[in-house]
Amino acid sequence: MDWRSWLRPSDHSPVPPDPRDVRIADLLQADPSKAHVALIGIPFDTTVIGRRGAREAPGAIRRALYRMTAFDLESGVDLAGTLRLADLGDIAVVHTDVHETHRRVAAVAAEAVRQGLRLLILGGDHGLSYATIRGVVEGLGGQPIGVVQFDAHHDLREPLEGEITSGTPFRRLLEEGILQGRHLAQIGLLGGRNSRAYHEVARRYGVHMIPAGRVHQMDLESIVRGMLERVTSGTAGFWISFDMDVFDPAYAPGVSAPSPGGLTAFQGLAMVRQLAAHPACVGMDLMETAPPLDPDGRTVALAAALAYRFLAGQGELRQRS
Repeated sequence: MDWRSWLRPSDHSPVPPDPRDVRIADLLQADPSKAHVALIGIPFDTTVIGRRGAREAPGAIRRALYRMTAFDLESGVDLAGTLRLADLGDIAVVHTDVHETHRRVAAVAAEAVRQGLRLLILGGDHGLSYATIRGVVEGLGGQPIGVVQFDAHHDLREPLEGEITSGTPFRRLLEEGILQGRHLAQIGLLGGRNSRAYHEVARRYGVHMIPAGRVHQMDLESIVRGMLERVTSGTAGFWISFDMDVFDPAYAPGVSAPSPGGLTAFQGLAMVRQLAAHPACVGMDLMETAPPLDPDGRTVALAAALAYRFLAGQGELRQRS
C-alpha cells in the first residue's frame, strides 16, 4: 500500500472525524438568503461591571458548537434535513466607543431581521442586549416585542453619570420605550445579587419576575407556558436574552459574576429549547461567557449546548410546519 494513503488533511481536531457524523458545521450556508438562522458574534466586553473576558466568547463557543452533531436525540429532530444556518461573522466593534458599537450591532440585527432571518447572537457582555433588542424592534418596523431574560440580576441599574454598563441594558430599553415592562419576563433572579431599589423599578414597570428558588420548585413546562403567555400577548414576537451568570457556578464558573444558587444546566437547556420551538421566537443573544475565567472549558461547553438547544428548537418548529 502507498504510504500516502495513511495521511489525512490536518484539521487540528483531537479526535479524527467520523464520516458518518453530520455536524453543525455541515449546516452552514454560503448564501445567507438560503438560511433560516443567522449566527453573529460580538467580541465586546467594554461595559462589563465585573471581571472581563467575554469578548473571547464568540470564537470559543463557535468551535464547540460546530463540532456537535446535527441529530438531536432528545427531540428526534435531525437538523441536517431541517435547518439551514449562516454564520455572518463578527461585528467590527470599537472597543473604546460603546455608542458606536451599539449602533453597529443594532443596524446589523435590524437588517438580518428584515431579511427574514432568525438570529443567534454570541456576545460579549450583557450591555450588548440593549443594542440587539433595539435592532430587532427596528427590523420589525417598530412593533413591540417580548423578552425572556435569563439572569441572576435585574440589569435595571440607572446609568450613573451617563455610564453605560452591563447592568443598565433593560433600564435603558424600558425608559426609551423600546420595551414595555409587561412584555419582559426575568427568570433566575437571586437574592444578594439585586438591590431593593432596582427590584422596585421592576415592580413599577410591571416586569414578571421568577426567582431561581421558584424555578427549583416548579414544573419547567408550566414556567415556560406562563412566560410565553406574557411575551407573546400583544407583541410581534419575542426575544431570548441569556446571561450565563444565571447558572450556579458548578455549571458555569467562567462568568463575570458567578451566582451560587442559580439554575442547573438541565433547567436552562430545557427551557431554551421549548422557547426556541415557539413560532413567535425571533432569536436569542447569549452573553457573559468568559473563556479566560473558564480554565476547564465547562462554561464554554454549556454555552455551546445552549446555542445547540436553540437550533434544535428552531429545527423542531420547522419540522412541525
